[in-house]
Amino acid sequence: MLDNLLDKWKHTIYLSLLAPPLAFRADRMYARLPELRPEPVCEALPMLSIIVPARNEAQNLRALLPSLRALEYPGRLEIIVVDDNSADETAVIAASFGARVICLPEPPPGWLGKPYALYRGALAAQGDWLLFTDADTIHQPHGPARAVQYALDHNLDGVSLFLAQECRGVADRLALTAAFAGMFTAWRPESAHLNGQYVLLRRQVYEESGGFTAVRHEALEDLALGRHLRQQNYRVQMMRGEQAAQVRMYHSRTQMWQGMNRLGSQSLRFSGLRALWMVFFITIAMNPLLVLLAVISGRVRRIWLPLTWGAVAAGFVPWARRFGPGWYAALSPVGALVVQSAGAWGMVRRLFGRGIQWKGRTV
Repeated sequence: MLDNLLDKWKHTIYLSLLAPPLAFRADRMYARLPELRPEPVCEALPMLSIIVPARNEAQNLRALLPSLRALEYPGRLEIIVVDDNSADETAVIAASFGARVICLPEPPPGWLGKPYALYRGALAAQGDWLLFTDADTIHQPHGPARAVQYALDHNLDGVSLFLAQECRGVADRLALTAAFAGMFTAWRPESAHLNGQYVLLRRQVYEESGGFTAVRHEALEDLALGRHLRQQNYRVQMMRGEQAAQVRMYHSRTQMWQGMNRLGSQSLRFSGLRALWMVFFITIAMNPLLVLLAVISGRVRRIWLPLTWGAVAAGFVPWARRFGPGWYAALSPVGALVVQSAGAWGMVRRLFGRGIQWKGRTV
């Protein structure tokens, strides 16, 4: 019986050694994405409407709206903030910066809050291009102009960007490092994902496709819209946009946990069978924690702890550097545990019909 137990621990140890090649593959997939460089654009561009869904975002708007007012866009530009039934001064702050404000009650039956806010914002917009961006982003002056120009130059129906991530706490840095590495483990160049933090679409394409009406019940409306547009053969390019804008996704541990509940329990169904690679990678990234317990209990030799921990940490170094100092890779098994636990908890809540709390609503 002891021999069987040791064999199982060996399997766990050996699986940990797969973490570096999988993590490096994920890094290469991310690096291969086209990069949007926000350089000045000289020629006149079509009118752009920037639509910001905002629920209790007064604090974030104080940083976002000055960056939008400072944009250098060679064409007509409008900024629309959709106040999604906020309990704070979201509408007042938005108006003080000169944005057009649309105040909404609770969404109607069949709609979730964010898709409804985005839908109403697009309905009021006048631009030929629509940029949907979150309230926790900050934009560089030439970013939107360069995105529109890139889409025009490459005859695209839209562009979506992965932004620079701003992390100020250990928990969100570790969790986001593990989550992004896991996502790109299963990434393919033809993936239909969109990042809801930054989605630029031709107005005509948005209207012809049904836009957010088609995904009105989806908690991850960006992933659902990306799949919907791909099914209709629209061309929306996923790009790296670290120089175009930055985002701070979570402002507290509670918000981070709820966000990982939502992402972990919902995103897997948009990746098909490739989601198994994500789950497998996050699971083996946690293995050093199991080896640590085995060493403490005397079931395996101590030499295996630095070997397995070092293997996982080495694979995460490129990802850790995107979210802060590279030495955080040494804590990557802890980040993997947070992501796995949050995703599993989100699935349990959905299985029992309790939903997930997000910004004061159950989604």
